[in-house]
Amino acid sequence: MRTEGWQSNMRGLRLVGEEESGSVSTTFGPVRAGLTTTHRTNKEAQLLESLKCLEREVENLNSKYCEAYVTLVSVMEHLVRLTAIINVKDITDDVR
Repeated sequence: MRTEGWQSNMRGLRLVGEEESGSVSTTFGPVRAGLTTTHRTNKEAQLLESLKCLEREVENLNSKYCEAYVTLVSVMEHLVRLTAIINVKDITDDVR
C-alpha cells in the first residue's frame, strides 16, 4: 500500500521541459527519458565538425572570390588604358 502511494507521487514529478508523453524537449527534438546520449553526442560532434569544415570552405571560397575580383578590376583598368591609347592613335591618324 505504501508503494502505491509512492508511485502516484512519482507520476506527478517531471523533468524540466518534459512533456506528458515522457519525453524531454531539446534543441534537436524530443528525447525519451532513460535513453543514453552517447549516440546523440557523437552525432552532435559530427555535425559540429561538418559545420566547421563548411565554414572553412566558405572562407576559402570567399578569399578566392576576392582574388578573382581584384584580378578582374586590374584587367579592366588595363583594357581601359589600352583602349584609350588606341583611340588616341586613331584620332591622330584621322587628323593627318
